Amino acid sequence: MGSKSELLKKLGIKRLTTGEYQANLSGLNMFFGAVLGIALTGTEILNTWQYGVILTGLAGIVISILYISSSKNRMAYSIYAIVITLIFPEAIDLVLGGNNLVPDKIRPTLLVWTLMTILVEFWAREQEPQA
Repeated sequence: MGSKSELLKKLGIKRLTTGEYQANLSGLNMFFGAVLGIALTGTEILNTWQYGVILTGLAGIVISILYISSSKNRMAYSIYAIVITLIFPEAIDLVLGGNNLVPDKIRPTLLVWTLMTILVEFWAREQEPQA
């Protein structure tokens, strides 16, 4: 029986090139940025203060997701992004004293974005030639 890497190659699963890695991240960020906008449907019932607090929280989570692929501490940001995504709606309700203020599509949108970013970031990549 061949090695694991030979089997993966036969299945078409291989290390990402630098271009594939960048394309994956760019595509994820554009796609989920747009989906996040759609997921915010329902926020028109919020007052300006509530909406601002939710946007501030979302901006922080999005930055954390982007840090997964930009920071030396990618494991820590991966864990942080998952945790904050999971507790975000309840944290907003606690801070603002509301009930279900965050639209229900926000959590799965952020969670899938986070998990897909983690998958791309930790997928094996080809070594870049030394300059």
